[in-house]
Amino acid sequence: MNIIRELRKSIAAEVHPDLSVVIKAPTEASDTQINAFVKRKEAWIEKQKKYFQQFNRKEPTEFLSGSSVLYLGRQYQVIIEKAAYKNRIKVTKNRLYILSSAPQKSDEITADFQRWLLSRAEVVFAQRLTECLKSFPNLSPPELKIRRLKKRWGSYLKRHEIVLNPDLIKASKQAIDYVIIHELCHAFYPRHDEDFYRLLSSKMPNWKEIKAKFEKKLLCY
Repeated sequence: MNIIRELRKSIAAEVHPDLSVVIKAPTEASDTQINAFVKRKEAWIEKQKKYFQQFNRKEPTEFLSGSSVLYLGRQYQVIIEKAAYKNRIKVTKNRLYILSSAPQKSDEITADFQRWLLSRAEVVFAQRLTECLKSFPNLSPPELKIRRLKKRWGSYLKRHEIVLNPDLIKASKQAIDYVIIHELCHAFYPRHDEDFYRLLSSKMPNWKEIKAKFEKKLLCY
């Protein structure tokens, strides 16, 4: 359990989908007050952990023919086929074809697939950021960076940069937009206070439904 003291009026608990627990408390809160709060929230914390545990599904470390992968919010069956060229990837309605001159080299195919996902993330994230910025006409475009994050999908940095987790390419475009808009709101309100959520709701009124659906498919945020 991680305890963060910051400028806020009340104590709050957060349970992340990786099952970590964060307690945010006012700087002047005593250990006794924090412990009492955690004691009162024990049942809620366990309920949240059980909720996320049901979606704790690990993807295969190797992409073999017949396995499945998530890409842009949809599940695709992986089909590896022999071809005259090295590891080209083609996406159809419900299948993701990997055309390879060496289909038996699963480690090489897996590495090439991960590079393909990263290249798609670079393109799709930039497109979605441009689209989301239309809802913030007075905000200058932030610099976009893609970097693996341990416990979240995105982060807004004070130097006006947005960092997105490359695994976000597994989510739907609607969910990607939610994460981007969430981080753009942090350009105005750094903390998750009432003003922040008021702005988020004005930009994406159905964000709660999108977030809930999003978390059922992906475990990270």
